Amino acid sequence: MAGKTWQIVLAGTGGQGLILGGVTLAKAAVLEGKNAVQTQTYGIQSRGGYSQSEVVISEEDVYFPKCDRPDLVLALSQQGYERYRTIVADECIILYDQDVVKNTKRSHDVGYPFSTRVMNIGNVKAINSLFLGSVLKLCPVVSIESLTKVLEDSLPAKILAINLKALNIGYEEIG
Repeated sequence: MAGKTWQIVLAGTGGQGLILGGVTLAKAAVLEGKNAVQTQTYGIQSRGGYSQSEVVISEEDVYFPKCDRPDLVLALSQQGYERYRTIVADECIILYDQDVVKNTKRSHDVGYPFSTRVMNIGNVKAINSLFLGSVLKLCPVVSIESLTKVLEDSLPAKILAINLKALNIGYEEIG
């Protein structure tokens, strides 16, 4: 959509690849000639504490680097869900890990078993590729081909195949 500015929040726990996922999404946008800004917030713990990445993508100049009206929030933790469920607009999709997030309050949010599914894929570190596929299906801010290219250019060969598999599973199985 010409002129559209997309805002995506990836929220969860440190170690889930949220920041890397945000950087990857921003790189895919730049590859397509769009403007992108990625910011991050995380606690003092490298793993286990709250973590989030915000990505703003636009064909226009980006003047404010934070998500003040997200189009999509990914919540891989209960804390991430609770932080956003009452402050986002009704049309904002909250995509949440149904294995972890309980007592969802919004009827139109989308649950997906990210934790279980990534275990079935065989590498928990591929969760960021899995959630990026799902995010793209629900919020088509970049093409899956651009995201695939970024993964191919940035991942070592030994983990590329499983990440591409996770990306495609997330894209195909959501919604």
